[in-house]
Amino acid sequence: MKRILLLFALTAFIISLSAQEPVFLSYYDSMQEPEIIVNNNSSGLKIVNDGDELKIRLGDRGITLTENGKIPAMKIDRYNDYEEHFQDNEDRGEKRRRSRNRFTPHWSGVEFGLNNYVTSDYSFTLPAQDNFMDLNTGKSYNFNVNFGQLGIGLTRHFGLVTGLGFEFNSYFFDGNNNIMKDNDGVIIEYNANDDGISLEKSKFTTTYFVVPLLVEAQIPVGRGNNINIAGGVIGGAKLGSKTKLVYFDGGKEKIKEKDDYSLNIFRYGPTVRLGYESFQLYATYYMNRLFQENKGPELYPLQVGVAFTFD
Repeated sequence: MKRILLLFALTAFIISLSAQEPVFLSYYDSMQEPEIIVNNNSSGLKIVNDGDELKIRLGDRGITLTENGKIPAMKIDRYNDYEEHFQDNEDRGEKRRRSRNRFTPHWSGVEFGLNNYVTSDYSFTLPAQDNFMDLNTGKSYNFNVNFGQLGIGLTRHFGLVTGLGFEFNSYFFDGNNNIMKDNDGVIIEYNANDDGISLEKSKFTTTYFVVPLLVEAQIPVGRGNNINIAGGVIGGAKLGSKTKLVYFDGGKEKIKEKDDYSLNIFRYGPTVRLGYESFQLYATYYMNRLFQENKGPELYPLQVGVAFTFD
């Protein structure tokens, strides 16, 4: 084995002369058995002597040399994980810890989708008395900004995800109307026809602060890329709401009115996400009513869209 060590120590020295980055060579005595480790950051070269064997690795390939009498035996090795150290005597708990730390969640980013709501029997068709809530779905959009993500890796490709975010919702009404509160705080229709106004734009907007709790699984598909599947719940707290009317009356007129509009302060619901790397599809359904009970139509918001995430 000493002959082999001498040969590869010389090899390491030659590589260090030609490499752009230095080769770091360390030597120490452990249990009366010398160990030499060579690390070259640019080439990925590592050499380890654990006593009976000499292991040489370059990237994800390597060889193991074992001295058998005067003739060393050689075995070709391949490593599945380029980052994983190949020392057999490394603590397995430490390996698992490093693997978990490499779990990367997919929450932080921006999302853009469409808004709608359904009745208690999951129908998009609203009762006749609630027709004033009919939406122009193509213009009713949902824009989210997510940040502050935290991933707790249970394995390298499976873990828990949470974070913070802001959710901005716009509901464009399909008719010549909007909403208002009566004296009892009940949501009723504002009909612009009663004022002889033809609305160019009529919408209702809400803003929420949201926190998710997700379980995410990642399926490797080669070259370090993953298909991501996540599901869980999202909770939200209302930050604000307002209505906006745009019409022409000798000129362009805009009316904006902020109010709580008898919305539920908190909301929660399931969400699912499916994507490839930083591109995701998402869908969220909120299980509590948009408006407080007996304060407005019984409607349950939902949203679907696309997300672009970043680490």
